[in-house]
Formats: sequence, structure tokens, C-alpha cells
Amino acid sequence: MFSAKLAHKWGSQRQDPTVNAEATGEFCWSVATWDLREAVNQTAEWFDSTVDEFERAKLEKEAAKLLNGPMVKASPIKFECKYYTTLPLPGNPRMGSADVVIGKVMAVHIGEKVLTNGMADLGKVQPIARCGYHQYTVVRAESIFEMIIPRDPKQPVGLEGS
Repeated sequence: MFSAKLAHKWGSQRQDPTVNAEATGEFCWSVATWDLREAVNQTAEWFDSTVDEFERAKLEKEAAKLLNGPMVKASPIKFECKYYTTLPLPGNPRMGSADVVIGKVMAVHIGEKVLTNGMADLGKVQPIARCGYHQYTVVRAESIFEMIIPRDPKQPVGLEGS
């Protein structure tokens, strides 16, 4: 799932990732990390659809293994998805509307460097998330904690294979 704001400045223009996912029936999603924060910000700029955002942000592409489309090579976790639907979310004119694009994950790629005991270690990944306005946050090892759900039949394995 990803969200893409509509550009009201340009007549409610939809962003290329949304248009491309709907047109091709698939998309790739790469985790945005602390190390990639400047490139993430660079790709948020509004470009003409002829501009290659990978080139503009100096990101190296990696071809998807199962589906078509590029993934961000430097991202430690990448998903290949089949497009399912777009949920348009209305917004106030000043803030704008957004499309939430939903897909079914067909393949997951996790780099060896971010694995601990065979599991993705978010302390190593250091994903970033937008909080609103121009503010972001980062997940670091010291902020991660576990809570085991009482009487959860899937414990202690987790959700793998579900």
C-alpha cells in the first residue's frame, strides 16, 4: 500500500506511481530508510512524467524478480505487488486529496545485512515515516520493543506463513 497526494496546483493531476500501478496492474514498493532520506525527499518534488525520478535522486534501479518495474537497489526491503484497487481520499483544497493504492504482495526481498536470526531487524533497517507537514520520524533499535499478545496461537513464531 502507498499513498500519493494529488497535485491541485496542476488541476488535480494524479501522481505517476498511481497512474502506472493502475495501467500496468503491478507496482514495486521499497522501504524508505534513514540512509535514503535525502533521495526520498528529492523524489517528492513534482516532476513532469518524462523525468526519471531515479536519475534525479541519484538512485540505482534494481529490476523486479517476479513482476515488471524498478525497485530501489539501496533499499534493504522491497515488495513486488499486484495492483488491487485505488481508494481516493478527499481532502480540503489547501491540503489536497490523496490516492491510497493497495496491492497484493507477490514477492518480498530482504537484504542479508538487515536480518537478525532470520527476521527483518527494523533497528538495522531504520525505516522513516512521514508524520505530517514537513516532519518525519525514524525507527531506531532503542525505540523497538516487543509485546506478546496473550493466548495468541501464532506465538512465538509470528505471522510468517499466514
